[in-house]
Amino acid sequence: MTDNHQYETPASGTLDWDQPLNRNFERIDTDVEIRDTDANRTNYVPKVDAKFLATDTGNVYLGDGSSWSQLGTIGSGGSSSGDGSSVASLILSGYVVALGRNNSVPQSVDPETTSTPIQDALDIVAAAGGGEVRLPAGVVEETGPIRPYEETQIIGLGVELSKIAITDRNADGILFDRDSGVSRVKLDGFALNGPAGGQPTGVAIHHANKDTQDLHVGRLVLWGWNNSVYRVDEGVGPFQCRHDQLTIYECDAGDQDGLFEFRSWYGPANWFGTIAAYPSATVSGKNTTVFFSRGGTQTVDYLTMGGSAGVAIHQTWDSVIEFGNVHWEPTTNPTSPPAIVRLLGHSTAIIDSVKHVTGVADYVYELGYDSYNARGPGRKILGPYIELGAEADITNTVVNLAYPADPAQPSLYNGSPEDVTVTHSKESTGGLRALGTAGTGF
Repeated sequence: MTDNHQYETPASGTLDWDQPLNRNFERIDTDVEIRDTDANRTNYVPKVDAKFLATDTGNVYLGDGSSWSQLGTIGSGGSSSGDGSSVASLILSGYVVALGRNNSVPQSVDPETTSTPIQDALDIVAAAGGGEVRLPAGVVEETGPIRPYEETQIIGLGVELSKIAITDRNADGILFDRDSGVSRVKLDGFALNGPAGGQPTGVAIHHANKDTQDLHVGRLVLWGWNNSVYRVDEGVGPFQCRHDQLTIYECDAGDQDGLFEFRSWYGPANWFGTIAAYPSATVSGKNTTVFFSRGGTQTVDYLTMGGSAGVAIHQTWDSVIEFGNVHWEPTTNPTSPPAIVRLLGHSTAIIDSVKHVTGVADYVYELGYDSYNARGPGRKILGPYIELGAEADITNTVVNLAYPADPAQPSLYNGSPEDVTVTHSKESTGGLRALGTAGTGF
């Protein structure tokens, strides 16, 4: 009856008939193949010579007593390419391709057969020990959110070629929320499009739980988000994250603290190369604050903006910020902001320069009181202001000192004393120094 396995049959009249049957049951646990999805493989004990078939990827594994080792793939499922198709041919055919470290051949997901093709591909590479998800040309629809694992990458062909469209209005785009935290993720070469329309949406890139470490963002375009496009929640501290170039079109964060929103009080060494933001006011009817920071450390080499960009930078709480050139060129602001750059409280801020091309603001810089830590402004370095074009106007002066500056932590303005207006009624402290008359003139 069991010619292929030669299981034991107790002899008639045997008193210990249960022992051979128990040995049979032990052998069944390794003889009979386990079938489940690749991501669920860790739910099973990898007994020596136990066999596991991943029904979604076609991967075949053999247990060695401590782990599952991949033997190969049978490739016929909706998420596999066991025929040996090349990565290029799969991408050109419109598939999302998963390149897992422990997979012997590329795996693929057909976006026409699932509402979560990118997450499906991430699940495949995560089960294979990490790897890359490659995007095809065109628009790939995803319900959202997309939740990366550590050591995974999502790589497109270019921001005008590969586009992810999130279809669930309430879903975030890329969500970092795994309980273990997420390290060494890369996102590059695609557009991440929100649902747009006239209602609020989720957040494009959202750090919502634990800490994200060593995130590398190459070049991304973010479009159609009626919310912040980059948010760090309170209590979450991403660190050592690098962002090369982020371009934002038709996103409305007028009802939020900022288009970029750092709500947490910690998170060191986060760097942005170029942020180019062109928000709209079609949903909120308000200006969008471009960069809001409550804590952590952020360096931005170049911040340029147009559209309905109101306040460019708003610093408060315990954040430490450094910005290179700030280029302010709004064209559709519903109202004029009180300042282009608002710096509140005692934490360090360095602004190399502000270039103003279009739009109207009351002041360029505002140095004010921070109610959270009950401190006046201190340790602010304000670079020169450059006004260009007939459509650029400041209704008052360059600097608004709205609260006495801390003389123990002096602030410096690279300009003339005539550029500074003191709008508070308290006693002067001398904590802000205008450097336009410093040194010896020639």
